[in-house]
Amino acid sequence: MKLLLLLPLLPSALAASSFAGSNNYYAWALPDADRHALLDGMKAAGMKVLLRGLPGSQQGRKQATAFLVIPDLEAKGIGSYDDTVLNRIDQLMVDAHDRGIKLLIGMHDVNALKGGDIYEQIYGESGFYTNSAAINNFNQRITHILNGHKNALLGNQPWSELGGHIFGYEPQNEPMIFDQSLYTSHLSWICNAAQQIRNNVGDKNQLIFTGGGSAGASVQSAFFSSSCAIDVVAIHDYTDGYDSYMPSAISQAKSAGKKLIVEEWGSLVGSGRTANLNSNAQKINNYQVPWLYWQLITNADPHQGEDYEIDVGGTDWSTIEGLAQATGKLTSAPFDFSASLAL
Repeated sequence: MKLLLLLPLLPSALAASSFAGSNNYYAWALPDADRHALLDGMKAAGMKVLLRGLPGSQQGRKQATAFLVIPDLEAKGIGSYDDTVLNRIDQLMVDAHDRGIKLLIGMHDVNALKGGDIYEQIYGESGFYTNSAAINNFNQRITHILNGHKNALLGNQPWSELGGHIFGYEPQNEPMIFDQSLYTSHLSWICNAAQQIRNNVGDKNQLIFTGGGSAGASVQSAFFSSSCAIDVVAIHDYTDGYDSYMPSAISQAKSAGKKLIVEEWGSLVGSGRTANLNSNAQKINNYQVPWLYWQLITNADPHQGEDYEIDVGGTDWSTIEGLAQATGKLTSAPFDFSASLAL
């Protein structure tokens, strides 16, 4: 009799919802008013996750001119930690949580290597992934971020214990994306760095992501191995080519007990942008895989370089806001992120 009473509840209990979010690698550096405007816009759009990284790249130049310039965690030398940036992220995670948003945090950015950060200066770009000393030093950096640093705004708890505020982590944004040969031959670096994160974070609801790659190359069979500590394969795709690999990727992920997310996508500014925004979102939503848009900013778009940014409240905002809201209403998603999204 008890079984008969429970059975009608199973379909809705097993149904998983999709969700949307955004990237803004310098949200922690924005003045209070801009940071709050970004998060308020995300809340209004029903967005659940904000991806941000530690400093190092130059992508923040498209942000408000008043954004803070803060050095990398190890700008003074490897192992010499300046927690200023972590303190700023502490505030960001509190502000985000107040609006029902959680953070996905990158430990490093591949653009930092391209920009000549301390790791590149000592070990070179490829040496960051291949030199045993570099790998050990980066592991210590991960440990410091997750357990050495404490959030003074949340009872001096380490990030490893702040699952109510942190959705997950990735070792690096787009590891080895500038060298596909290095990438495919050193996927173990991603898995091993993921293991270092997991060694520091016992809470399995704080997920570990790959950091993304180049379109279909984001999806590698190595990530679906039980020996790889990755929980979520992150896809970065500006080619609109999801149909060529998504069905297989979903099948592999489900078989491996892992998940997928389209962690970066965007539409270039131009006359066909609205149509392309709608087309991309529809393609992704056909698979009900969650997505994060690159990127939301809080000032008029300066139209520099590759121009995918959308100004919260400005041109194209109503389009991406509506698409995010529609995504949040999908209820037949192949992957259940609900435990990690819970506040």
